[in-house]
Amino acid sequence: MIISIGRRSLRVGGLFLCGMISAVSAEELQLRHDALAQTEQGRQLLKYMVSCALPIGKSAAVTVDGDKYLFQGALGLAPHWTDRPMTEPEKRILSACLAAHTNFFGKPVQISLRSDDPSAPQGLQTSEEERKSYPFFEGGFFGNYFINHPVSYVCLGDTPTDREDHLASLLRVCSLESDIAGGYSRCDFKIVGLCKDKPFMQEGVDYTKEILWVYLPGP
Repeated sequence: MIISIGRRSLRVGGLFLCGMISAVSAEELQLRHDALAQTEQGRQLLKYMVSCALPIGKSAAVTVDGDKYLFQGALGLAPHWTDRPMTEPEKRILSACLAAHTNFFGKPVQISLRSDDPSAPQGLQTSEEERKSYPFFEGGFFGNYFINHPVSYVCLGDTPTDREDHLASLLRVCSLESDIAGGYSRCDFKIVGLCKDKPFMQEGVDYTKEILWVYLPGP
């Protein structure tokens, strides 16, 4: 699916989502706990979490100081978040989605988000036209933000000589190495090598089934 990202996504830290949503109607759900929604920064995080977790047609609402905020579902990666705790694979794929949405500059960018899992939800399916329009393989994003010590990783996709210039021109630099911390990207993701080498086992956890790939327009 082609998705647009705007402001820089936030790291979730140790936040657990169990029981945060209750049903209001078949389409609109209500946040049970509104602490995260009290700030603009927290609402921005909720926007991406709900977009990643719930499918199109579902939304989550919260009212803060008399103002109602509605967060729309899109990808449907953890649709059962509404009625039970997320499973470990759901936590990992939701984390991958948040990482893939992260934008260092906070500017609107369109990306093509994909998965190799044949059972992936409709939100990750791509058309032939989308694949032609977004041929540049930026990289794979994975990790887990829903643990006491959150982790996030990125593997590198296409590596032509002009890769850095191309990504910078598209305002997508979260897979480029930081000038400050060696081995980490500019968005603080640990760089684990080339995706083609399948570096998906990290610290004893196999993330193979919960990686999300980001494709971009070509040079």
